Amino acid sequence: MNGKKLTPVLAGCGAALALLSAPATAATAGTAGTVTTATAVAAQRDSTACIKPSGKKTNYSWTNGNSSTTVYFNNHCSHRVYAKLHFKGPAGTRTECLATNGGTKGKKKFRKGLAENLTNISKDC
Repeated sequence: MNGKKLTPVLAGCGAALALLSAPATAATAGTAGTVTTATAVAAQRDSTACIKPSGKKTNYSWTNGNSSTTVYFNNHCSHRVYAKLHFKGPAGTRTECLATNGGTKGKKKFRKGLAENLTNISKDC
């Protein structure tokens, strides 16, 4: 490839690279000189032991949102498992029930108050 053909190719690659990197730097700069930072909230986890087969568990994970909490579950048991979800807020505590079939995984969304948070998950409801 001679120099006349190589120059437009390199210029095109440089322009594409500039376009790809521009939005990333603009997103972190913020407005009026302020820097915005996004903090990732770690998912909370809990589990309950199975009756059958012994040694297996039903695993749960969740992250509290503003108006709802989505609980992700993975049931390694061979039977249906009922779990009690404990929500705590300024008005006190309340519980919700979550039933999962054996050998399934999925998610369930629970509506909650603005200041309520899911604190833990216990067996049976």
